[in-house]
Amino acid sequence: MQMNEVNNLNEDDKIHGQKCKKRDQDARQAALQRWNILREVILSGRGGGGDDSVSVRRFKSYGLLSTNKVTVDADSPDTARNWFIYTCPSQPDFSMQIRHLSDHVTPEALRGFNNTGNVCVWPSEEVMTYYCLKHPDVFRNKCVIELGGGMTCLTGVSLGLQSAASYIELTDGNEDSVSNLQVIVERNLPKAKAELSSKLLRWGSGPLDADLAGKFDIVLCADCLFFKEGRQDLITTIHDLLKPDGEAWLFAPKRGETFDEFVVQARSQFLVTVQQIYDDQIWKLHTQMESLGQDHYDADIHYPWFIHLTPLPGPSREDSSER
Repeated sequence: MQMNEVNNLNEDDKIHGQKCKKRDQDARQAALQRWNILREVILSGRGGGGDDSVSVRRFKSYGLLSTNKVTVDADSPDTARNWFIYTCPSQPDFSMQIRHLSDHVTPEALRGFNNTGNVCVWPSEEVMTYYCLKHPDVFRNKCVIELGGGMTCLTGVSLGLQSAASYIELTDGNEDSVSNLQVIVERNLPKAKAELSSKLLRWGSGPLDADLAGKFDIVLCADCLFFKEGRQDLITTIHDLLKPDGEAWLFAPKRGETFDEFVVQARSQFLVTVQQIYDDQIWKLHTQMESLGQDHYDADIHYPWFIHLTPLPGPSREDSSER
């Protein structure tokens, strides 16, 4: 090898190293920005409608689900203190136990992806859970996956207990979240009617695992549209997860232009149907909140619209899973 070739290789290694260092710095900076957004909302109760905004937490719930903290002894470990029993007034035979770990979220845990679902349960997740519980027959003998379910995956867990689905996968992009999901699965397993499992799944991190690609009849997702950089990855992931005749149910508020921008992008791979009014009770509660004129309720960031996706005819799933 000639001396000039060695110098060129050394220079290439140096450039590559600089690029890797910058990429790591950008990832840390993005994570810090997301943490600052979440910290501000949690401490001050404020929020906005931009790409990096999160829901105004002054409005917490439509009251579609009820929670009661599990009573434990004073000397119980911290992890035993965060269990809640969820019930649904319209489903008297339904209850599930969910462990919340909001107090354990750190800036480090937010690095590299949208992690807002690990801080609290948003109205969209509450609404999606309620809506799916009202339509359990849709999931009979179906393979179902919930994307970006945070540390609770309320909808997926509830369907595991109430529907006759054949299999339900609970996913999030955070390792701590998935660990907590597995604990929740084990706690509720004795009452489960469907097979429940949890898995780490980060959109856009590479081809789907072979055991996921083209496997699912129904994909569920709540309030995961507002980080602009992740939208196309989410669309591609949903497409690659679904069977050719599968469908996706997404619930999300408008959040300025973010909802509509997602819909436009999704039409490249899906037949898209959007509904503002999809359930009488949910719409009634929404209109009541608006009519009261309470400044803590903002439909633009609280009321979830319903998006229904079905894949357009296209390449085989074998082809798409190799992307």
